[in-house]
Amino acid sequence: MGVAAEEAHTIDRLEYNFIDRQAMRALNVKHLNHDYDTDIITFDYSTSTAVSAELFISTWALEDSSKTFKVSLSDELLRVVIHGLLHCVGYNDKTTEEQAIIKTKENHYINLFHVKQSNYV
Repeated sequence: MGVAAEEAHTIDRLEYNFIDRQAMRALNVKHLNHDYDTDIITFDYSTSTAVSAELFISTWALEDSSKTFKVSLSDELLRVVIHGLLHCVGYNDKTTEEQAIIKTKENHYINLFHVKQSNYV
């Protein structure tokens, strides 16, 4: 089961856009009035439980965070992709409490991706 399904949602359309630092800062200023770097901006067009969204991911922030937190680039990408999808299914991260909840959810879904597969005969 995936993130959306486990959160009782379906995916109608997800578009991931990978952009550089300057493009991300411009989006952040234009749409959120924030003049700082961020790793992902999610434009959520979902209705009810059908997820439809555009997600913009900063390649610079991915690389920076992977170095800062000493995780692989692929693990950091997985975290950011999951984070954006969690926003689409109703999770926010504005307060400390919301940040703790979304971080717990991120870790839960990241761990699902790291389950070792069995060889079946």
